Amino acid sequence: MSTITRTPLTTSRSVRRAGVWCLGAGLVGAAQAIIVLAWVPQVSDNRYSYPFTGFGFVVAQTSFFLQHLPLVVGVAALLWLPAVRASRTARIATVAATVGLMLLTVNELITITAYDATTDSSLATLVDTLYGPPVILIGAGLVVAGIALLRQDSAAGVSARLIPAVVLVLGVYVFVPLTPAIMGTFTAARLGIGGWMLLFALLGFGLTRLPTSSSDDRPVRHRDRRGAPIDTGDSVVSRNVR
Repeated sequence: MSTITRTPLTTSRSVRRAGVWCLGAGLVGAAQAIIVLAWVPQVSDNRYSYPFTGFGFVVAQTSFFLQHLPLVVGVAALLWLPAVRASRTARIATVAATVGLMLLTVNELITITAYDATTDSSLATLVDTLYGPPVILIGAGLVVAGIALLRQDSAAGVSARLIPAVVLVLGVYVFVPLTPAIMGTFTAARLGIGGWMLLFALLGFGLTRLPTSSSDDRPVRHRDRRGAPIDTGDSVVSRNVR
């Protein structure tokens, strides 16, 4: 006899709160990109701290560090979604993306060491190099997690696809257009980062729109009076054959 076990796409209030933090941090990150672009340069463009003085650079990098922390919370919150827990691939990929984002966050503080360096110095080169692995880990993790969730979503006939789609786009965005933008002009880099932050805000918004449930961890079996499975739409499906 076969039974169909469905895990509703609901979540706890704590995940929705994480979504609020992620939404706010994403909007703040986009605002930071605009502020940096609009800032009247106080040093020459061959200084790593451009457009800030050394002290302004320290303040800016510290603000980037603080702004990244809620983004880590938002991505980590995906691990509590039933859809992610139902897919081993999605879980591993989400953990990888979370670790990458944590490393990126720490890098914002490490970058402060280059506050008085020139852009062609060995220290500046080292600091730039440190950004590579975390960013690649974030991008690859989110791409794999997004694909895994979309496949699971499609198999289950789920109509709500916002979070899986945003997760995938967040990962793809790292490789195109973010990486080329960062390797380009100062303006292109800031615009690329600002766009990425808006996608994180969209992820946070998606988390805040998930319905809450007090039984997230308990599988729910849906059957009609004759014992036949009922398709309830927004759910994740696993099949056990006995």
